[in-house]
Amino acid sequence: MGKRRHLAFTISVAILFGVRTVSASARDFPCSDLRKAKAARLISILGTLPSELDFSHGTGCYSEDEDNPKQCDWKVAVDEDRNISDDRRLIVVDSEHMIGTGGWMDVLVLGCRAGKVTALFYDEFLYAVDVEEASADKLVLKFGKWVGSDPHCCPSMEERQVYVWSKDAQKYVLERDYSFPIAKP
Repeated sequence: MGKRRHLAFTISVAILFGVRTVSASARDFPCSDLRKAKAARLISILGTLPSELDFSHGTGCYSEDEDNPKQCDWKVAVDEDRNISDDRRLIVVDSEHMIGTGGWMDVLVLGCRAGKVTALFYDEFLYAVDVEEASADKLVLKFGKWVGSDPHCCPSMEERQVYVWSKDAQKYVLERDYSFPIAKP
């Protein structure tokens, strides 16, 4: 039970603090492999994500229980995978909670740094995210935002984040972040 509380705490911290960029490099992935390597292998370069899912074997099932590693608590699948430039690749990963409610979507932009494939952008979203635009210069993400007493199922707001590539910082930086109400049917 303590592990689940820790997971809930980690999820809360992830929601509060938002975007994280990571600089994990893969020793086994030279830049020449960026365009052709399988997404399931590429996501394994992240290791353990902030949600505590270990993407060590890419897609498939993962267990939350160390004593029962064959249990499929989370089902991980690649939702989107495309090259967004000659040296950048977008991968969106869907993690569905099979023994409870909820799910996560991870947005990852991989590129090259010092001759190795590296995560240039990474963020995790509760339930879903729409990648409205993705290029070497710009990334636009749209997702639900819960405010006040919104039920867990139904955020009342939609948030849009616009990131632009900073040549100086060598990463995507947040340019705009705005929210608007979701129209009620």
